[in-house]
Amino acid sequence: MFGIFRNKERSDRKALRLEFETVTKALHRADELTQVAVGHSINLANTAFVARFSTVERFKAMPATEKIEYIKSLSHAEEAIGQRDSHAALGFGLFKMWIGAVTANDEELATHFLEELSFFSRKGDLGG
Repeated sequence: MFGIFRNKERSDRKALRLEFETVTKALHRADELTQVAVGHSINLANTAFVARFSTVERFKAMPATEKIEYIKSLSHAEEAIGQRDSHAALGFGLFKMWIGAVTANDEELATHFLEELSFFSRKGDLGG
């Protein structure tokens, strides 16, 4: 009876979390080359993000409309890349989900996503 008073996860947040978790679980089961390719594209997306915004804090301080426009630009990049390289598109898509959590000021979800992104990012680090 008292369970009805518990905080229930919003449906949009839950859908985003479940999609992210489904994709990353599948990636953990994928072969090493796939993980490296996805991680490399996450690194490319992050490099572009840092070049444009410098830090997450600066991004978070931007007006909401600019953050939404950035998410739209990631969607366009994901679609364009997806026609040539599904692994790269997957990396951009995961990065975009993290940016969505950051934009929503959902620290818990952003941290959860960042842990997974970091795992694949390390695999995709072709410089070391």
